Amino acid sequence: MFDIILVSHGTLSRALLETAELIAGERKEGIKTFGLQLGDSVDLFGEAVTAAIAESLTRGDVLVLSDMRSGSPFNVTVGAMTQYKFRHITGLNLPMVIEAVSTQSYATLDEAFPDILDAGMTAVADINAYLDELDGGGNQKRGDASA
Repeated sequence: MFDIILVSHGTLSRALLETAELIAGERKEGIKTFGLQLGDSVDLFGEAVTAAIAESLTRGDVLVLSDMRSGSPFNVTVGAMTQYKFRHITGLNLPMVIEAVSTQSYATLDEAFPDILDAGMTAVADINAYLDELDGGGNQKRGDASA
């Protein structure tokens, strides 16, 4: 078992968790979301995220998923990494959240981490290129919006 903390700009982290729960089932514990809203203090946001990490670490391992590299949610998470030991993946997306919430109750973080990372990374694909490959390159108009 491990805790999951989602950090993002706006309501993205909450929306991704709600959508993941729609697909994988509702989770009642071990998951927190934080969204930095327009006008929020980054310092106060960072304090809240860091406190949540510290509190979660009292129960065991923690995985933090942040929305994008070098954004404020990412930066406050990296700042917390100077004080606490936890795993952090940036590039938050729905497949990665589904994998994390689906495995958190029965796997250790070390066991689940490679699959969570892989789910996020393989979610991005050029479908036009994929379909062209299936066609053997026969449908050249597929990627042309004017066709």
